[in-house]
Amino acid sequence: MSFYQVNSVQLRSKKDELTALSQRFIKEKENLCAMELGLRQMWEGEANENFHAGFMKNAGRMDTFIQVISQYLSVIERIADRYEIAEQKNLGRI
Repeated sequence: MSFYQVNSVQLRSKKDELTALSQRFIKEKENLCAMELGLRQMWEGEANENFHAGFMKNAGRMDTFIQVISQYLSVIERIADRYEIAEQKNLGRI
């Protein structure tokens, strides 16, 4: 059986790292949206519509992914807070 030991500092550090990565992801998605607009102008009719529909489907998946990551980051923050409260109780400071 595996054993993992972490503390609130490590949790917050990973949360900060993931926050930076998620912000980068959001910026890259925005860049893709801008590029898609330019690419759409290269086609007309059904090709344009199919390309845009496919892109929007994937853009929606990207939005869902970032929402889940944001929820995960909130959970990490709450866990770190609860960990610190428990540590303070154990030390008799609360």
